[in-house]
Amino acid sequence: MSYLEERYLPDLSQHIVTERLIDPRYFSETLNSHVGSAFSVEPILTQSAWFRPHNRSEDVSNLYFAGAGTHPGAGLPGVLSSGKIVADMIGAA
Repeated sequence: MSYLEERYLPDLSQHIVTERLIDPRYFSETLNSHVGSAFSVEPILTQSAWFRPHNRSEDVSNLYFAGAGTHPGAGLPGVLSSGKIVADMIGAA
């Protein structure tokens, strides 16, 4: 807060009406997200791109996955691409 007030927004703290803190416990306890992860698996090489869970289940037929934790990856472009991939797979099935 002091950093923002000193550099960009003088008196910012005086104008805050409501403040809410969201931390890994919120993701874990309220959103039931595994180990409090907000964005799925850690973006290391062995969990990136092709190494992420694939969009079609290898165990259950007609089960598909889309989202930040699946191929091709996190971030809005990755999530949208994941949805498009699944839509194309279902359309072709």
